[in-house]
Amino acid sequence: MPIFNPQSWGMPLLTLPDTPLWTDPNPFIWTGYRPESRSWTRCFASWFYSHNETGNIYSHLLPAVFLAATLLLSVSAGTRFDTHTLDGSVVGFQLGSALLCLFLSTMYHTLLNHSSSVSRRCLQLDYVGILGLILGNLASGLHFGFYCAPTLRNVYWSMIACGCATTAVILLSPWFCDEEWRSLRLFSCIAIGLSAVAPISHAGYLWGYDYLLGIGVPYYLLEGVLLLVGCFVFRTRIPESFFPGQFDIWGHSHTLWHIFVVLSIVAHIAGLSHAVNYIHQSALCRG
Repeated sequence: MPIFNPQSWGMPLLTLPDTPLWTDPNPFIWTGYRPESRSWTRCFASWFYSHNETGNIYSHLLPAVFLAATLLLSVSAGTRFDTHTLDGSVVGFQLGSALLCLFLSTMYHTLLNHSSSVSRRCLQLDYVGILGLILGNLASGLHFGFYCAPTLRNVYWSMIACGCATTAVILLSPWFCDEEWRSLRLFSCIAIGLSAVAPISHAGYLWGYDYLLGIGVPYYLLEGVLLLVGCFVFRTRIPESFFPGQFDIWGHSHTLWHIFVVLSIVAHIAGLSHAVNYIHQSALCRG
């Protein structure tokens, strides 16, 4: 049950025809839209009643709180992934990028109905969070994947930095912000993610199948599958495209996409943990 009622804030929920176009309404979601608020308080008050962004907010807010609490508890308990400074920095960067992505996504969906200008800036920050997560995942995977070949690691780091910069231009440029470029924005993120196939194949060629298992590649492949399925759901707007108006509040494609992102983060962290244990328990670079 909602703690607040939207009517108590003078903000009755809107149907699709009454919703401002700058909020990027989903044509298959017919009800539950928040009106323009121009109020930070009213935006955050919407955490406490149901609307069609509730699932999008909480599907990233709750994992963000859990991840932040876990990190704080780990730091206070003195828990570390390893004793190497660069290793710790890389893992910390990945976890920080995941937390930032979840936080910025939560803020975007919370403040989406504030005003056109705030919505646009929050969307750009949401894209920054997505790019940060991609960069953190790729950089951390490459670090442990080429642990004994730092020159190759640095080459691949440079390549993904260039790839992320190119993707940033597409995501953040005003030229590509319209709905007609929605597919380009999505596929640019998919392309930079799929670029991980090259270093994985390279590592397999150099050190073999067992090495790929040791550095956590099965977890990264699971991560990739989860993200690809999530992108498919996001792009096709399943299930609401098959059942318009039936998934207005809960269970629509954007919320499902968020859940796939969270599961992919879990898979990546599991892969990093596996790689850290494998590398240091096997004294990999001493032979």
